[in-house]
Amino acid sequence: MSLPPPRHDRLVSHLLRDQAAERPDKEALAYPAFTQNGTAVRLNFSQLDAEVDRLARGLIALGIRKGEHVAVWAGNVSSWIPLEFALARVGAVLVTVNTSLQPDEVAYILSQSHAVAVIHTTCNGSTQASATLDNLLAAETTGQPSSTSDHPVLPDRLRLRIWLPSLADEAPPSMRAPRTGEAVTVQQLYERGNKVSLDEVRLRENSLDSGDVINIQYTSGTTGFPKGVMLSHVNMMTSAYALGDELELTPEDRVVLMVPLFHCFGCVVAVLGTFTYGASLHALPAFEPGDALRLIHEERCTVIHGVPTMYSAMIAHDDLKKYDTSSLRTGLAAGAPCPVPLMAAIRDELKCEGILVAFGLTEAAPGVSGCRPGDTFEARSETIGRPIYAVEMRIADPATLEPVPDGTEGEIQVRGPNVMVGYHNDPQATAASMTPDGWLKTGDLGTCGPDGLFRVVGRIKNIIIRGGENIAPAEIENLLRAHPDILDAAVVGIRDEKFGEEVAAALRLSPGKSVDIDSYKAALEGRIGSFKQPKTFHVFEAFPLTGSGKVKKFLLSKWIEGELGIHSEEPAQR
Repeated sequence: MSLPPPRHDRLVSHLLRDQAAERPDKEALAYPAFTQNGTAVRLNFSQLDAEVDRLARGLIALGIRKGEHVAVWAGNVSSWIPLEFALARVGAVLVTVNTSLQPDEVAYILSQSHAVAVIHTTCNGSTQASATLDNLLAAETTGQPSSTSDHPVLPDRLRLRIWLPSLADEAPPSMRAPRTGEAVTVQQLYERGNKVSLDEVRLRENSLDSGDVINIQYTSGTTGFPKGVMLSHVNMMTSAYALGDELELTPEDRVVLMVPLFHCFGCVVAVLGTFTYGASLHALPAFEPGDALRLIHEERCTVIHGVPTMYSAMIAHDDLKKYDTSSLRTGLAAGAPCPVPLMAAIRDELKCEGILVAFGLTEAAPGVSGCRPGDTFEARSETIGRPIYAVEMRIADPATLEPVPDGTEGEIQVRGPNVMVGYHNDPQATAASMTPDGWLKTGDLGTCGPDGLFRVVGRIKNIIIRGGENIAPAEIENLLRAHPDILDAAVVGIRDEKFGEEVAAALRLSPGKSVDIDSYKAALEGRIGSFKQPKTFHVFEAFPLTGSGKVKKFLLSKWIEGELGIHSEEPAQR
């Protein structure tokens, strides 16, 4: 499919208005009944656009001004996508909040982002979101921090909280209001909005510019407190156009939404990428592998997006053979490295013949590179493809910032209209992430071959330095994943008095397999230098993951050091 002409002046809200005008009766968003406790949600583009206007009128009525920051702390509830567009329509900045965050982390993000409002559900999985906010607001009122965190409990500017239902018949909880504001339900937001005209919404929308910041996405935080990545309309729409084109999307496609909306993979790749091409989204409120298989079967979905852990869970699920997934034609495996054997299983077991790996990062909104469904399986599974439309990539020496020859290892760097505006309220980190001539430093080590295909070989920040030798964990991990008994591997550095750091391997074994360390060592023998051989092997039932599916390697290191009796300042908890 040929890419539509570039529209760098395009607003996110214009995307939905255009689809509503061109194909008003075409299904846009579906939450089947079995995912909604018996209440189906199905909206065509005209209905979705009208719902966005309804929410936009309410936001204006509640005093949300252009450029103000509004946090959304909720799972993939049916109101999330309309809210994404409504906030964009009134010129507010959507601050996405990971549903698995703990109170201190939520307080940090609300404070660091300068949020004036927080929109939330009662619960986010096992997290009592409403009660957590009550406690944080109580601490704000008394002036007593709720924890030992050095960060402010909540920003002084927070003046509004809005409750969203997860299900149609859910009753709102009692809510503590901010000290200088109010707490309302989404139904009260609708009622207030009845006093605001659609002309006022259009007037607000017409005052916006494609370079305006529209979203703050907080990075995964695998090594500490995250940074707020500021993304503009044009950043996000560039990725939406280009990634949809890579997948050859058409209005006939039906896309599975099972990744979290609070990450770029969800709110940009899945939502904007789908709607850019007039396709429909078929959503799960939360990922569950059996539900995902049923969704594909009943909705006849053609495109699927997920992180490797989701695909592994679906393939291992007892219901895999119960449901027909042969309608799938393509999709993305992204967010974390996807082993070649898993890519083959997605192709063969899930019947998704055109599955491909994409490479990206939040700072690039997030699309950087990928293949196409028609490329060879080897290219789609073993490389990260070529740069997407309008994006430049290069491999550079991380010390000199000079490009290196083909086949030489260096840092993957990116330049284009997808690259972030910067980190919120952190000019030093922004400057450190960019070269003087505008290349974004990804922190990923890679190579580019004569075929123009890029490959990731490791992370600069994850490099293990053992006795002066630099060791890239990805090389060892890929070899371990090829072992028939090993489902997944994560290689980390642990402290060592002699070498400074030693290599340790964390493993997840396939069901029914027992530990066989000699076999794991044999799989590496002769294939890597002796200094790269893991000193110890440790088996885990599950790895600690961020909300986007990345392994928290710093936590694995702490756990392994605890098991080995290597004492740190903080106790290792597992």
